[in-house]
Amino acid sequence: MEFKDAGFFKELLKIFKMETQEHIQEMLSGIPEIGRHQGTDAQFGVAETLHRAAHSLKGAARTVGLSDIEPLCQGLESFFGLLKRQKVTLSPEFQEVLMRTVQELGGLLNSMDDEGKITGDKTELTRLSEEVQSKTVELARSA
Repeated sequence: MEFKDAGFFKELLKIFKMETQEHIQEMLSGIPEIGRHQGTDAQFGVAETLHRAAHSLKGAARTVGLSDIEPLCQGLESFFGLLKRQKVTLSPEFQEVLMRTVQELGGLLNSMDDEGKITGDKTELTRLSEEVQSKTVELARSA
C-alpha cells in the first residue's frame, strides 16, 4: 500500500507501533489465563479478549500495508475464535507454542523500519503459525 503523504504515513506507523505493543501484550497476558480457565465458562471471556486483539492487529497490519503479516494474525484469530465457541483443554506444550507464536510476531513487528518494512526473519513465526493452524483444524474437526 502506498501513501502519497509521507508525514501521514509516518504518523500512522507511529500509532501502529504503539497499538502493536498493546495487542501483543494483551495476548501474552491472556494465553496463561486460558490455561487457568480452560474448559470453564470463563474461557469464553478470555478467548474473546484474545480474539479481539488478534483481529485488531490483523486490521492494523492491513492498514499500514503489511499484507504478509495478515495471514499470521488470521491464524491466531481463528484459533482464539474457536476457543470462544468450544470448551477445549490445551496442553501446556501447546500453550507454549501460542506464547512463542505471539512473541515471534511481536519481535517481527518490532523489526519494522521507518518505511514500514519488516526486516526480521519470518521463518520461525511461519513454522509456529502453521502449527497453530493445524491445531485449529484438528480441534474444529473434533467438535
